[in-house]
Amino acid sequence: VNTKNKVEGLTMDEIRGIYSGELTNWKEVGGKNKAIRAFQRPQDSGSQTALQKLMGDVPIMEPPVDNVIDLMGGIIDQVSAYTNYNNAIGFTFRFYSTEMVRNDKIRLLAVNSVEPTKGTIRSGDYPITSEFYAVTAGSDNPHIDAFIEWVLSEQGQEIVEKTGYVSVQ
Repeated sequence: VNTKNKVEGLTMDEIRGIYSGELTNWKEVGGKNKAIRAFQRPQDSGSQTALQKLMGDVPIMEPPVDNVIDLMGGIIDQVSAYTNYNNAIGFTFRFYSTEMVRNDKIRLLAVNSVEPTKGTIRSGDYPITSEFYAVTAGSDNPHIDAFIEWVLSEQGQEIVEKTGYVSVQ
C-alpha cells in the first residue's frame, strides 16, 4: 500500500476478501472510508500465479481493465502514485520491491501480524513465501554437486543475501 494508507497489516482472510471482491472499502479492514483499488497482474505472470496460489479455492474478482498492470514495477508505481495514495493495494515480491525498485512511497504489509522481514521469511513465520530451486534436469555435468554444495555454503548463502533474496541458513 502507499505509505500514507494507515493500514499496516492484513490477515490472509482479508487479503482473500479484497481480491475476491468481498471486501471493497478500507474501513472494513481498519482504514479510512475509501474504496479499495486492488491492482492485479496479467494472467500467467509469476506474481499473478502467486496470487492465485494464495487465493486457493476463492475466485479472484475480475479487475477493471485499468487495474491490470503489465509490468511488476507498474504495480509499485500505481500504488505509490499520489492519486492512489489512500486506496490502492498491489502485490509484488519482497525482493523486487526492496532491492530492485526501492520505492519509498510504498509499505509492505504485515500478514497475520507478521512483518515480511528476512528473519520471518526464513523461519516460515511470514505466511506468504516462495521457494526457489536449483533444477539439474538429470544433467550429467560433473560439476553440479559441487555447485549446489557451494550455493548452500556460507559464501554462497552470503551472495544470496547480498542479492536481496533470503538465505536458507
